[in-house]
Amino acid sequence: MKVWIIQNGEKTGPYEISQVVRKLESGEWDAETYGWLEGMKDWQPLSTIPAFTEATDRSHVDPELTLPASDCAEPAQEAPSTAAPAARSGSVAVLMRRFFARWFDLLLWSSIYMCAMQLSGANLKQLMMSFWFNYLMMVVWIIMEAAMIHVWGLTPGKWLLGLRVSRVDGSALPVGLSLLRSIRVYLMGMGMSHPILLLLCHGFSWWFVRKHGSALWDGASGLLVKAQSFSPWRWLAFSFASFMVMNLSGMILEPVSRELIREMFPEQAQWLDSPKQSTSPIK
Repeated sequence: MKVWIIQNGEKTGPYEISQVVRKLESGEWDAETYGWLEGMKDWQPLSTIPAFTEATDRSHVDPELTLPASDCAEPAQEAPSTAAPAARSGSVAVLMRRFFARWFDLLLWSSIYMCAMQLSGANLKQLMMSFWFNYLMMVVWIIMEAAMIHVWGLTPGKWLLGLRVSRVDGSALPVGLSLLRSIRVYLMGMGMSHPILLLLCHGFSWWFVRKHGSALWDGASGLLVKAQSFSPWRWLAFSFASFMVMNLSGMILEPVSRELIREMFPEQAQWLDSPKQSTSPIK
């Protein structure tokens, strides 16, 4: 994503987002410097553009103050880049919140999916061994996640941990871009749920975000994951929600779990049953 800046009444650029952040942090530019990003209708002070709010000096700038696009000709569109949307996106704290939010979403959806199958009377144990059963579960989740990101900019996990996905200018993702993001996350971030690829993709994604400030599926499309201020209550709510999901799904899926454990660990299967109490008198 490229950025153009107004300096001394003239357009300069394009700049990478990371370059603009550094210039703001060094004091070379300030919060009232006007900027324009691809997709924006008007030139705006950098402090009013979500990608730069953390880097500005938090000076009070009227959000309604915008420079009409007619006063400064709109620069030519440039191909999007993988530049970091904001320095905060690559912090360890935000990365951990994004990690746990995604796994909570997967836990919640897989629990709902399998519990629904179990309650419907389907042979869940046999279905779990089917590639198509797991494939369908992930396809449906990708579509649902894309719809939630498009409408609300968040998922249940992101809502609990104070995360929101938007375009760099703060606008909502269109349907196609939201779906493309969800597919990229599944392929490049989750490794298509393959155990080995999952670990490799997690490690590479962590390194990439720490180095570039943006994930592969965000920076390439000019997207921003904005995190609200940390609150212990968020982690408490997240922990409670995770506990409830695991326990409720565990109760519903207990018959299938017992059967699978008996087949996988026949020698330990006896511990699943309550020990029989001896009724013979002690002599």
